Amino acid sequence: MFKNAVLTLSILMNCAIAYLVIAPSIGPAGADKMSCAEARNEIASKEAISAYGKTHGGSLAKVHEFLTNSDYQLRNIDVSNGTVSFVYTSSAFYPSACSLHLPGLDGGIVRVDTDIDGTPSVRQVW
Repeated sequence: MFKNAVLTLSILMNCAIAYLVIAPSIGPAGADKMSCAEARNEIASKEAISAYGKTHGGSLAKVHEFLTNSDYQLRNIDVSNGTVSFVYTSSAFYPSACSLHLPGLDGGIVRVDTDIDGTPSVRQVW
């Protein structure tokens, strides 16, 4: 009896851990994100991001949310020539239902330039 209870608890814990690992890659239901075809094509992914930014008034926060929902992660920030560029890369699985693709070869790198002028100064580090 005790063995069965421990086995059942172990199975439930494994299911919970699997859900926590898989659920973030699925993203919130109903959230704006790219289609599989757009994510796999370098030109289409950049056009989708650009169009989304234009429809939302060029908001960097909205574009960042769109990219995050589309399994992209912020990898680098570059400040040069009076602009700030944000570099995003996609994960190897986008989204999990679209199967495997190769970031860098299948349109997985995106650079977003902003019109923020000047070099920002550090105000606080914590």
